[in-house]
Amino acid sequence: MMTTQAAFGFPILGFTPDREIWGFQNLDALTRCGPRTLKDDMQAGMELIDADGRRWLVRSVRRTGRAGSLLSLLLSFGYAQSRIEQELEPLPPVTLEEAKARACAAVEAFSSDYCQDDERDTVLAPLLEQVKASATIADIYRILQPDTFEGY
Repeated sequence: MMTTQAAFGFPILGFTPDREIWGFQNLDALTRCGPRTLKDDMQAGMELIDADGRRWLVRSVRRTGRAGSLLSLLLSFGYAQSRIEQELEPLPPVTLEEAKARACAAVEAFSSDYCQDDERDTVLAPLLEQVKASATIADIYRILQPDTFEGY
């Protein structure tokens, strides 16, 4: 199945094989990436969990064209963006509790993205509690505001 065939509920949380968390607020963000993301095939193996708990594995990514304006080609305006399409393998859905656990594991694995070492008790612990108290996957996205890595 290709990206265009999936009826996603947004936002989407993406979990890389090394447990990093990405976020995609809409189809445009999901199908756009920077040159390093494409070159290093950073989305391959990522699990996507949509707002409804449905899940897919990204099997491969293919560039379909350029995304953004011609101005994006100039370095002073940012990195050249590519429009992409992912080949997806549907997986069994997850529960909200499973999504929360995955999100917490990602935050803990990459805690330096969320706080300094001396802020674990004051910043990281309350953040994890907010995630655990989330009522929806969209709440998890809103709390964490995960990066889409479009600039990479």
